[in-house]
Order: sequence, then C-alpha cells, then structure tokens
Amino acid sequence: MMTTKGNLRLLLVLTTMALFLLASCSSIPLIGKKKKEGDKDIPAGKTVTIEGMEQIKGVNPPKTEAPPPSKKPSTPPPASRKEPPGRVASVPTRPFSSPILPLFQMGFKKKVVVLDFENKTTYQEEKIGETAAKRLVDKLEATQRVVTIDQAVLSEMLKKEGFAFENLSEASAMKRAYQSFGVQAFLSGIVTDVSILSSKASEASEEEVSFATSKLEIRLIDASTGNLLKTFVGRSPIFGTKEAGEYSRSKAVLRAIDFSLEENLESLLRQLDYLDWTTSIAKIEGENIYLNAGKLSGLRIGDTLEIYEPGKEIIHPVTQMSLGWTTGQLKGVVKVTELFGVDAAIAKAVQGSGFDLKDVVKSTIR
Repeated sequence: MMTTKGNLRLLLVLTTMALFLLASCSSIPLIGKKKKEGDKDIPAGKTVTIEGMEQIKGVNPPKTEAPPPSKKPSTPPPASRKEPPGRVASVPTRPFSSPILPLFQMGFKKKVVVLDFENKTTYQEEKIGETAAKRLVDKLEATQRVVTIDQAVLSEMLKKEGFAFENLSEASAMKRAYQSFGVQAFLSGIVTDVSILSSKASEASEEEVSFATSKLEIRLIDASTGNLLKTFVGRSPIFGTKEAGEYSRSKAVLRAIDFSLEENLESLLRQLDYLDWTTSIAKIEGENIYLNAGKLSGLRIGDTLEIYEPGKEIIHPVTQMSLGWTTGQLKGVVKVTELFGVDAAIAKAVQGSGFDLKDVVKSTIR
C-alpha cells in the first residue's frame, strides 16, 4: 500500500516538472526543431535544411513597406555654392617616386655630361660601355628633368677656350666645364658583368632564344669639385630579357642593360636634386647679359636671377680634396628678357652693376 502511494507521489512530481518544462520552452527560438503538421507558419526568411531540420535566420516578421511615393518631376541640381573667401583648392600630391623639391628645381634643369662606361666584361670586342652610356642618356632625357651635354661637344668647347686636358674625367676639366658652361654633374660608369644564355626554340626549329643578365655601376660626380658623390649599382634579373630570332643575343643584352640602369634611375635623379642650380655668363654687351642657359634649361621670360662673385674653393688640408665653393659677394639681380637659340637667354640688370664673365648666376628662389 505504501509502495503504491509512493509511486503516485513520484508520478505527480514528474508530471509537474514536465508541465513546467513545456511552459518554459515555449519561448526558445525554432533552431533545430522539426516542422510538424499544424504548426503556425513562420515568417518568411532564409532557411537552411540539414537532415530534415530547418535552421531559420531572421524570424522577425518583415516590416510593412510603405507604398512608393509618387514620382515627382526631376528638379535641376542645386547650384554649387561659392567657396568662402580665403579658401584655396587643394594641390594634387606629387607621385610617390618623386621627392618634394624646392620650387626652382621643378623648372630649372641641371646640366649633366654622361661619359662612356668602362667595359670590364669578357666581351671586350663589343662596345658595351659606349652602348650603356647612350642608353643612360636616352633615359635621362626622357625624364625631362635634366639637360644632357654631349661629351664630344663639351670637349670641343673647352678646346676653343684654350683649356688643355687629356680627357673629361679629369677633375680640372670638370671644374672648367662648371665655371664656363654651368655643367653641374658628370656621370661615368663600369659594366662589370654580362652573361648570355642561348638555346634553340625547339628541336624542329632553328630559331634561337636568348636570355641575358648584366651588372653595372653609375658614378655621380660633382662638376664644381670633381668629387665622387655616390655610386649606384644595378643588376638585371634574367626574366624579362627573353629575345628570339635574329640578333636575339644582342637584343637580350640591351634589355639587361636597360633593367640595370632603370633600377637606380630615380635614386640618381634624387641625388642630383641636392646640387645647386647655377649657370654662367657667356657675354656682356652694353646692358645685355648673355647667359649659358635658356629655354632648354627651364628659364622663362621674366625670371629673376642673382649674380655672385665666384667665391673661393676650400681644399681640405689633410686629404687635399675639395670641400666646395664658398658663396661670393652678391653683385646684383638680373631679369630674363629674351630666350634665343637652343639654350641661351638675354638678361638685363634690375639691381647692381659691374658684372664679370667669371661671376656665378643663381636662382633667386631658395
């Protein structure tokens, strides 16, 4: 009898617990619950069925969409507001590869002489050094940031001045080119390694396919002192130099040289920007002052320039190397009034007098 009463009490407790659980589970989201017949429709939403189970995303009922407003005739866009006084439009940024330069360097170009490169490769019969120098001249001129002076032309001009020298690589010749013609820098170099790989395109074809690699050095020399400023070393990867057919070997070598030059071209131009822009006086006739720079160098009519005495070259007492030139006394200011020839100009004095052919002409913008 007692056992029967105990069983009834246990059944009553279990029933109560079951009812409690059913009541509490009525608010659990329908995730993983089988859909039975008679269940209320679930608001539309994305569902994923996995083995007969439905996983429902976004069970909240969709919002009642208001009817679209009646279309109104399009109205013209409001007139742009005028900028308040004092505001200036932003200037576009310079390319990442170009450094921020002083204003005058964006217009006035440096004069550079490229000397033949020394050929230290195993291909001594080929004019690889001369070819590398010519390719560098082409790339420099394409940047429109420098003026290249042909070395043969410069040699002839120095000889007409009566200046004796053996070759333009001498420091004395470079300094004279700086003082007389406003040359800022010389570039020389060495081709130290050229390797060529060639093979037939296929067994059935006689066409040759070639690859090449090269290594070369570019030396930047300050013309005012004859000092070496920096050496740039460039190497070319073998990929990208593939050439096929006639003269494939020569073409592959040219591509390799181009790769080696382009690797350091921007760094070379940035280093050139550290040199001051100067030019010289070619002739003084009455009030006309003829300058060794003009349209090609970036001068424009109306530009003002300062004229200084030559200054003094300082030689280090121990190394006997030139430390550079001091700035001489300011003698006056001139204004460009005419451009003529390929790269020459006429200026007239705005301030000062007593100018001389040995004076140094500089930009007024710092």
